[in-house]
Amino acid sequence: MATVRRVLPDGLTVSTLLSAKGAQLKFWTTQTNASAEEKVLKISGTVDQLRTNLAAYYGLDLTVIPRAHEVTVPTIDESIRDRQWADFVALGAEWKSTVEAGKVFHLLTSSIRSTPPASTDSTGGAHQEDIHPITLPADNLSAHAHDSNITSASTGHDLHSPDTNTPASLHEAALLHNLSQVVEGLERCEGLRDIVEQVESGKVAEIRARYGPAEGRRGTADAAWPRFRNIVSKRERLYRILKEEFSGDKERFFSFFSVSSVTKKRKRPQDEPVAPEERFRSFRKIVEAAPWCEADVLAERQKEQYYGADGEFCRTLWDERWGAMNLWEVWRSMEKEHYEKKKDSI
Repeated sequence: MATVRRVLPDGLTVSTLLSAKGAQLKFWTTQTNASAEEKVLKISGTVDQLRTNLAAYYGLDLTVIPRAHEVTVPTIDESIRDRQWADFVALGAEWKSTVEAGKVFHLLTSSIRSTPPASTDSTGGAHQEDIHPITLPADNLSAHAHDSNITSASTGHDLHSPDTNTPASLHEAALLHNLSQVVEGLERCEGLRDIVEQVESGKVAEIRARYGPAEGRRGTADAAWPRFRNIVSKRERLYRILKEEFSGDKERFFSFFSVSSVTKKRKRPQDEPVAPEERFRSFRKIVEAAPWCEADVLAERQKEQYYGADGEFCRTLWDERWGAMNLWEVWRSMEKEHYEKKKDSI
C-alpha cells in the first residue's frame, strides 16, 4: 500500500517536535485537525502522547535525529510572546470547535463538590455563619474574568457547585478575559516600527482570518470580533499607506512620519554625545489623518489647471507641478498637513 504523504504544519520537523512544549504541540495538533477537516488527533493528553501522535500521523521517525545546525536563539521576550500566542491560538480553536458542537467548553477541570443541603427555618433554622473570602490560587486567576474572591462558609463545607446556567457564562467570561489579554498585548506596541512588524509577522492577519470577515468585505464574524475590529483595521490601514503610497519603501515611510527630537546633553564635556532618540508620529493619528489628506489632495486635483482641452484630468500637468510625490508628500507641500481634527470640521 502506498504511503500517504501529508503536508507538515509550518515549523514542524523532527528537531522541533522533539523540543516542543505542550502549547506548541497542541497548536500543531489543532492545525492538523483543521487541515484534515476532521478530528484525526486528540488535542488532550500528555506532552509525550501529543508528540507521539503527531510523529505517527506524519510518519516522522523520532529516533533519527537530524544533524544539528546553527539557529538564531530568540530573545526571552520573543520566546514568551510566541509561546503565549501559540497557546492562545490552540485555546481559541478548541473553544470554537466545542461551541460549534453545542457543548460547554471547560477551561478548568474542577474538583469542586456540592455541599450538603442547607438547613432551613422549617428544619431548625439556618446557621448564622461568618462569611470569609477564599482566594483562588494564582495559576487559576487567568481563567476567571471577574472577581478572584469567592465567599464560603467558615464551617469547612466544600464549595457548592454553581447554578446549572453558570458554567457556560463563566467559561465565556474566561475566554473574553483571555481575548482581552491578546488585545492588551497588541495595543502595548504603539511605535510605528512595532506596528509594521506586527502586520508583517502575520499575527494581525491571523486574528482577522480567525474572528473577522475578509479584509474590505462585510460578512459573518465571530462574536469576539468587535473586541478586535479597531485594532486590526487600523493596523491594516497603516500598512496600506506604506505599501500603496510609499511603495513599500520603509525608510522613506519612517522618515516621512518621524518627528524631531532634542539630543540629550552630555553630562560631562568629555562624554560621548548621545544620539537623538528615534520618534515617530502616533500611528493612530496617521490613520485618522488619512481621510483629511485624501480630501485636501482631491480638492487640489479638481482645479482647472490640471485639466486638458478635452476637459479630462491630465496626469502630465499634475506631474509637472508635483513630480513623483505621493499623496502624503503632496499634502505636506500644500502646507495643509495636520493630525488633529479642525474645530470647524463636521
